[in-house]
Amino acid sequence: MAIKITPDEFNVLIQRLSEKWRVFAPSAEFRGGRFSDTDNIVYQEIGSWSDIVWHEKSHMSPKTVITPITETLFYFDKETVQPRETDARPILIFARACDINAMSRLDYMHLENGNNSDIYYQQLREHIHFILMECARSFENCFCVSMGSNKTENYSAAMQFSNDGASVCIVDPFIEKALQGLGQTIAYAPGFVSENPDIITLPESVCDDPQKIRDILLNHPLWDEYNTRCISCGRCTTGCPTCTCYSMYDVAYDENPQRGERRRQWASCMVPGFSDMAGGHGFREHAGERLRYRALHKVNDYKARNNAEHMCVGCGRCDDRCPQYIKFSNIINKMTAAVRQALAEEA
Repeated sequence: MAIKITPDEFNVLIQRLSEKWRVFAPSAEFRGGRFSDTDNIVYQEIGSWSDIVWHEKSHMSPKTVITPITETLFYFDKETVQPRETDARPILIFARACDINAMSRLDYMHLENGNNSDIYYQQLREHIHFILMECARSFENCFCVSMGSNKTENYSAAMQFSNDGASVCIVDPFIEKALQGLGQTIAYAPGFVSENPDIITLPESVCDDPQKIRDILLNHPLWDEYNTRCISCGRCTTGCPTCTCYSMYDVAYDENPQRGERRRQWASCMVPGFSDMAGGHGFREHAGERLRYRALHKVNDYKARNNAEHMCVGCGRCDDRCPQYIKFSNIINKMTAAVRQALAEEA
């Protein structure tokens, strides 16, 4: 079933959904953008048509809804530990196909990796549904088609936005109920991007042995240029919908140092000191080594470990956010070229 709704009818839909759901979508954070006098498009709770930004790629991913940049895990004093309060309302997220596909990567890392599950993530994840935001075209720096993440069937409804409203393909009954009495019936099925300006070739296309790929690329000179180009700011990882690293720390209250809270905060493998160990030991001293670690994790090591899919979904946010204009799609193609050349020399 599909209908066409106006902006005013969209407002009614959101009002009805908000009675039960927390509804998140890309929304403008005034003057918080990368350049002067530009907005930052981040995920926030919305209440009306005017809140949602549908014609641009969001700068941050829906991951921020489920795993906030900083979150309190529990409170403590000298003798007791008190878990934080969790909002039990289900969550509805407007997201594009690549970001919906990214959720399987987050699920693996938070629920299966190491045979342990993150209880805080699990409590939210069990009650999350998605509304697919159809991409009318490929955005700048996207390479989702090459990564196979341009399509998805994991949504409760799909929407195609325009200035005069939205076409809605209804899948789940709760969306149909919320739309009761609204809109006009139309013929609509969601479409998906079929090509991107950026096309990549993965290392696995020329070598089916992940360990061989790793051995070839580990000390390859292609990483040397990034020792000076990359400034190790970590912006690529904060925009990434599949990065999951974080640090833990305690905050003691000034009025009583024995009372406080434990928090976790996003961390980045691109920032110096990320892999430092007790006793003064450290790994990946140079920016190029850290970039190599991240690149191999995204398009080789993660898939080799879970035997399912690459971690990268090709959203291109790392390229969008890099102040040094380093393109991850170019790095992947360089990796593949290096593997191809090494294999040719061996033959």
